[in-house]
Amino acid sequence: MKRHPATKAVGHSRGMALVLVLWIVAALSIFASSLGRMVRQEAAVIGVTRNMAEGRAMGEAAIYQLLQQMVLKPAEFSQYQVVQLPWAGRIIEVEVVPWSGLVDINAASQPLLSTLISRLGGGAGEGIAQALVDARQEARQAAASGFAWESPEDLLQIPGMNYGIYARLKPFVVADIDGRPGVNANAAAPALRQLLDGSTGQDSTNSTRYRLTARTVFDGQGAVMVMRDVDIGGGSQGALPWTLLSAAQVWAGRV
Repeated sequence: MKRHPATKAVGHSRGMALVLVLWIVAALSIFASSLGRMVRQEAAVIGVTRNMAEGRAMGEAAIYQLLQQMVLKPAEFSQYQVVQLPWAGRIIEVEVVPWSGLVDINAASQPLLSTLISRLGGGAGEGIAQALVDARQEARQAAASGFAWESPEDLLQIPGMNYGIYARLKPFVVADIDGRPGVNANAAAPALRQLLDGSTGQDSTNSTRYRLTARTVFDGQGAVMVMRDVDIGGGSQGALPWTLLSAAQVWAGRV
């Protein structure tokens, strides 16, 4: 029995309509899934932003609390240590690293730089270290009244230095002005002592400058790291008995 042409047309139209409906349902499903993922990501970002604000405030408060102790009793902070401070129902850990326990890019010896950069940057380390020493010497010869890099970021000007190596190097270096060719091993963080493996130069210099890092932990999410470089040798910022040299904060965790 043959189907009437009109019946065939109706069946075809219904089939096309069904395909269109299925396509719309699939598109809406994909859209809903994407929207849900975007909402979750935005919620995560909002959560991290909130934790960053809270963690920064708590980290700064802990650092300022510790600085008051350091100003009163500086001799107790001549070596590397981690101080635990209670704040707002939490325990905030503050890492204290005197600048004498960091590698000074303005004065560190070529062997010391070579050891450090080689272990952080691989085979290119020795060449980068020599390029750093050469650039430092050339700049001093060209300068009329002395030369000193002002911050570790200046290392990015050195041939062969890339941001990956610099990021691994940054926690262990400083741009100082006291002419230290070595590192005070007692003031250095364990991670730096392990990298140098006894090649610190056995420097015993003490410093009035410090790198303080407060760590505020948010369980199951991450931590806010608040970093401050300070000089307690004499304040120049109003009533504060210390000078803030640099400031940074980062989120360490999942987003």
